[in-house]
Amino acid sequence: MINDVRSRVFDQLPDDTWFYPGHGDDSTLGAERPKLDEWRARGW
Repeated sequence: MINDVRSRVFDQLPDDTWFYPGHGDDSTLGAERPKLDEWRARGW
């Protein structure tokens, strides 16, 4: 699933794109992009 999120969201949209997850804090893709490898390591 992380590959789909990366290819369909992070690889397509700019860093200043806001998202509203419905849980946790709202954020931008640019703020979360550096965490992708950490998410993969956790098995997300």
